[in-house]
Amino acid sequence: MRRVLIREIAIYAILLITLAFLMHPDLIGSPSERFALMLERGNYFHPFIYAFIIYIVLFLLRIFFSFIKKIFISKEQNK
Repeated sequence: MRRVLIREIAIYAILLITLAFLMHPDLIGSPSERFALMLERGNYFHPFIYAFIIYIVLFLLRIFFSFIKKIFISKEQNK
């Protein structure tokens, strides 16, 4: 259970960092300006919310494909 939790947290963190750099490419060049702008506007949580929404979509897709995979494996074993 602990291994699964660590894996899911790692997936979420990688997704969060990737989306942050894709949505705000200026983070690479001048991160201090981006953080100052974030503090000025007070929009702290939108990266977490967007990453969570995408994580849920990816999680549902993983469950769906896992279900499809189990169906095909059980059909092959029944032959």
